[in-house]
Amino acid sequence: MSNQFKLALAVVIALGIQSAALAAAPTAQDKADASMINSACTQDAQTAGCSGEVVGKGLLKCLHGYKEANKSFKFSPGCRSAIKQFNSDKKAGK
Repeated sequence: MSNQFKLALAVVIALGIQSAALAAAPTAQDKADASMINSACTQDAQTAGCSGEVVGKGLLKCLHGYKEANKSFKFSPGCRSAIKQFNSDKKAGK
């Protein structure tokens, strides 16, 4: 390997490590929002076959995937409200 390639590879690895270290840890608000979604969307998750999932581990992805495949599926008002609050807090940087 050339020295130039080794240097470029080292820079890429260092930037990857640094960006992982700078990733924000979940805040108390993030945890509260996730807990709210987990409880408010329990029935929706059962309907969608996502009952073993939680926020941060695939629940939202599973629910949205089910909704895409089943256009007649509607989120319950409580679930919809919890997801909306989560997204609002995320956009506001809370």
